[in-house]
Amino acid sequence: MRQIKGIILNNTELKSTANNLQYEIVGEIGAFFSLQVVDNSSPSKFYNFLTKSFTTSFSSENVLSNIEMNSAYYSGNITIPASTNGNTYKIMVFADPFFNTKIADTASQDDFVITSIINQASDVTVRFSTSSDQDNSNLVGIGAFIGSTTGTAEAITNIEVNFTETLIDSSTGGHGYKWNPPTSTNPSNSLASNLQPIDSDFFTKQTKETVGSGSSATSMVLNNVNNLVIGMSLVDIESSSVTTTGSLGVLTYPTITAIDTDSKTVTLSSAHNWATNKDVTFRAYGSNLIKSSTGGVFEFNLTVFPESSVTGRLENWGRTTINGVHNGTDLTVDNTKGASVGAQILSPRIANLENVEITAINAAGTEITVSGTVEAADNTVLIIHGASDQGTIEGTIIIKQFPSISTDVFYDVDRAFVLSTLS
Repeated sequence: MRQIKGIILNNTELKSTANNLQYEIVGEIGAFFSLQVVDNSSPSKFYNFLTKSFTTSFSSENVLSNIEMNSAYYSGNITIPASTNGNTYKIMVFADPFFNTKIADTASQDDFVITSIINQASDVTVRFSTSSDQDNSNLVGIGAFIGSTTGTAEAITNIEVNFTETLIDSSTGGHGYKWNPPTSTNPSNSLASNLQPIDSDFFTKQTKETVGSGSSATSMVLNNVNNLVIGMSLVDIESSSVTTTGSLGVLTYPTITAIDTDSKTVTLSSAHNWATNKDVTFRAYGSNLIKSSTGGVFEFNLTVFPESSVTGRLENWGRTTINGVHNGTDLTVDNTKGASVGAQILSPRIANLENVEITAINAAGTEITVSGTVEAADNTVLIIHGASDQGTIEGTIIIKQFPSISTDVFYDVDRAFVLSTLS
């Protein structure tokens, strides 16, 4: 009997977009085969070789019947439609003993059929946002999603997403943010370069549910451990607390040190308490852990710019107006929005303000204390270097590879956006 020796496909996995799947049937000259393609949707659909589409009805057009091999290879194409949710296709090559043909032993355990399965990936959505462990009223605009982008799961790409977000302190009694104070070599109201966004400021997160309780325990059983990887940080336990070290912006969280996929258990680097059926949140900080957790590869190119809500980025300093005639170190002002201890003040109407710093701010928001004597008339405008009421994050994020699941990527702003201080 003549033999059909196999089927060769030009892809091992299909993108979620429309595809042209090429195939080659390998066999001996004179062998006969038939071909059928079925998708895994509900209800199942059969490929119509005449219309090049999948149909729920079945007719002779849904089988490529009794094709004789005139050479060692027979080539063809199957038109695969786009599928945002993904799909699975079964490709079956039949040999008919009536035509003195069988399947080669090396191709299949079945003498008369070869079955090949190919998967079509689903679409995934990537969104970018900001995050902070500070009071959100101090960071109006935090958490807004920017640049929602959809693509095929795990697809290699080079999509550049523009990112712009302005954060402003509009809380009651809020004073804004303090930046790098000016120096002789850096006279601008800028953010220190070592506080600009870096790779480890970006994270993705996974939320799971506890199965059973823990008391001063390090082994936590979860409903699943999907997309958890060693090194991820435990940042939140519902109705309980997470022990951290360090300070805001450079907090060190307990991490996952081991994962047992069979028992769905993670081992933590420090002991904690939790009740059953409580949400727990883990973060993957930095591009390496993000890739390990989600499959996504990202390049982050963001910069933080101090800004004034009045004058914008070009004159990115805070400003206030003196209320009344003054001659001393305690100044009554209209407001202290965009001011901070450590910031310097100046005014073209005051000659003796070189290197005069704010040393204290009244919590009521109407008085500041400075390091030198100020003699000023009513309504004198003071410019504040080293603080402003808002800041803008701007730049691009490049998607090098789409993740395997829909993913939100966050920039943790707490290293850069440091709240102004009153004392």
